Amino acid sequence: MTHIIYSHQQLQLKSIARLKQIYSEIGCTVKVSDKRCKDSWISAIAEYQASKVQKIALAAPDEQALAQAELDHFIADQAQAVAPEPLTTVEINFYHHEVYCGKELIAYIAYDHDEFVTQPWLVMVNGKEKFRDTTPARCQRFIQWHHKNGTLTETFPTPAQVAKVPTISEISFYDQEAFVGDELVASISYDHDNYQNLYWRVLVNNVEIFRDLSAARCHSYIKQQYQQGTLPVQEQLPEEACTTSNEIMAQIFAECEKFGFDIMDDGICQNGQKLGEVGCTDGNWWFIRAVEDNQERVICDSALDAVWWLSMTDDLPTAEPADEYLRYRPLEQLSSDELQQMLEYESLLQGRELVTV
Repeated sequence: MTHIIYSHQQLQLKSIARLKQIYSEIGCTVKVSDKRCKDSWISAIAEYQASKVQKIALAAPDEQALAQAELDHFIADQAQAVAPEPLTTVEINFYHHEVYCGKELIAYIAYDHDEFVTQPWLVMVNGKEKFRDTTPARCQRFIQWHHKNGTLTETFPTPAQVAKVPTISEISFYDQEAFVGDELVASISYDHDNYQNLYWRVLVNNVEIFRDLSAARCHSYIKQQYQQGTLPVQEQLPEEACTTSNEIMAQIFAECEKFGFDIMDDGICQNGQKLGEVGCTDGNWWFIRAVEDNQERVICDSALDAVWWLSMTDDLPTAEPADEYLRYRPLEQLSSDELQQMLEYESLLQGRELVTV
């Protein structure tokens, strides 16, 4: 009587109940070390089938080479099943850890900051809670057990070729971008409006696709979705425009740090009070002061000038004296108004030099 020779892949897809049935059907006599473990049943069946293949090879010398090749391939498959690739854990911060199998991000462990929670540590897969317990070590064991049994995620199987996870670039505390090489795949931003305490959101093509409690959770969500090929495709901006936009934001952020200003969604603020806005259009820097009534853009020379002007609480003096030749005329020939104008201009220049230093 002959029986089907099951490959490792076929056995791995069977439930424990079906494996027990196959064990009986083929008359397997190999002892199962742990009857609660799926891998134990698979190993027993594989060992028994391997012994049968070896007997067939010895009984048919003319087909010995073919049988030996099949046996070697089968044993290699079983060795891979018995010794799977180990899991590694990467600590993003104390409250967030990512668990990898090789290059594939299979799950992440996050902390629930809500009050009166007795089991604050969570196992998250693709942005959904799978398990919670009192310690991250217990979450780690849950991931190991279910990954070994193939039950950690039922929706997304392991891709044939695992892509490298995106890297996160921080534009500011409130804005990050996810890149694969030079290609932008998603953006992460902070939403100041209360949305069930889910302040952090993932944007693709300026469309929100996900929200969570922390930026790190959004990062892990993007990484998993990208590796599984389920992340929406981000339309790429022209390289020059994208680079210029990032450089402008970096310059504005650097200058605001010098003055202790905060960059918010609606502009630049100090101690919660909006000072105005700064930007660069077609290579021309400009600013708009919140205290002005007309709200018109005022052209200036650089990001430093723009942020410096926002720090001024007095009315804007002119950038140059009305008569540029006043600087070269003897002081005794100047009227009182012309002399006052010159003093204001020199004070302005000295103020800019001090900020630059």
